[in-house]
Amino acid sequence: MFRAILLLAAGCGLAVNAAAQAPTAPLHSDLSTARYDRADTLRAVMHLFVQRSKATRGWLQMGTSTVATAAVEKAALASSGMKKRDKSFYEARQQEANGDLLIGGLATTYGLFRLSRFGPQQYQRVTEAYEQGAPLPAYLTRKLKTKYFRYRPF
Repeated sequence: MFRAILLLAAGCGLAVNAAAQAPTAPLHSDLSTARYDRADTLRAVMHLFVQRSKATRGWLQMGTSTVATAAVEKAALASSGMKKRDKSFYEARQQEANGDLLIGGLATTYGLFRLSRFGPQQYQRVTEAYEQGAPLPAYLTRKLKTKYFRYRPF
């Protein structure tokens, strides 16, 4: 029993010593300076912006189409005589249209927020500033992953 405890303690000590001597991986904020030059970082930023702008377009398209459909439905319901004929159906359709307006408005707002961060104008500003020696914004540094650095140029 004593021998087993002694072996366990020695093993733990070796593991701690090995972990202390192991090289540490660079933090995500060190990606652009540790292993990659400025051209690699710019290419990774380009891939990040391409990926995020596709998703942004999706949010904007979904949101605006939902808002437009709901607005047309509300206008059609208002101009029809449905309110007099079937009030419960009319109110249910109006409530669905209101919900669609809300969801579409939220999706459009989120798409506009993403566009402000990953749109073409922001890409232009970020790359120009980075080429002049300024650091990348913190939100971009957090988003850059090693997979973006592995992509080949277009």
